[in-house]
Amino acid sequence: MLRRARQPEKIGKVLTRTLKGLKIDRRVKEETTLLKWAEVVGERIASQTSPLRVKDSILFVRVENASWRNELVFLKGKIIKELNQSGRANVIKDIVFTN
Repeated sequence: MLRRARQPEKIGKVLTRTLKGLKIDRRVKEETTLLKWAEVVGERIASQTSPLRVKDSILFVRVENASWRNELVFLKGKIIKELNQSGRANVIKDIVFTN
């Protein structure tokens, strides 16, 4: 007896399921956040900063000097919100700026 073939799945669904199965879906979202840094903060801030890594929902960012670091501390809440919105996931809870 012939069985009817299943409908093809969208690649996005297959990829999401695979990443969850490998238990790396959160890590992929964190890395995506790093890639979106310049897009979210803009060219001026991006030229003075470098996102380094995400660990335990904390984004570590190297800043060229203390003046920029102080300015970014005031913008931290807005940056976190925009990063999470850009990645459609709440993976960033805090940002640590370092020289």
